[in-house]
Amino acid sequence: MHFNHYSDEGAQLAAAVVNARLDSPADVARLAADHDLLLECPPDESDVTGLRRWRTALAGVVDAPTSGERIEALNRLLARGTAHPRISLHNGPPHVHFRPDDVPPERQFAAITAFGLAWFLTQRGLHRLGRCAAPDCTVAFADVTRNGQQRYCSPRCANRQAVRRHRTRHPS
Repeated sequence: MHFNHYSDEGAQLAAAVVNARLDSPADVARLAADHDLLLECPPDESDVTGLRRWRTALAGVVDAPTSGERIEALNRLLARGTAHPRISLHNGPPHVHFRPDDVPPERQFAAITAFGLAWFLTQRGLHRLGRCAAPDCTVAFADVTRNGQQRYCSPRCANRQAVRRHRTRHPS
């Protein structure tokens, strides 16, 4: 199966970058591997620093309080992270990139997450990016569910909240 990182996977990668531990080049490489992203060169310390800055910019999209502010933040990401579309022939059949070939990992993450979020949010709905509704959790997520009503980052958080609600209604 050929993954298109400029769609749902790009949005999920954006959420993963917001949530990621980025302390070393190994963390960047692990994040790329976890999302089937083939890096064109090994990450170094400058990629870690750059990806931390990019994480802050992505969090601005996640945490935007209104649709208009989310769109403005996303447009800033697109301006910073992407280039004109081009067809690339590396790694298999022709495919589209929104960046030049042979860029450092930080630029790969930026292009994929910026355009992936733009595509995902305009096609699926601006409300499909958020943070977990559990009061003790701040994990960001891209809602790829069929009905688009995801409120929690995981079944674990959803179940913990359901138990809390039950215990509040039915004290022992």
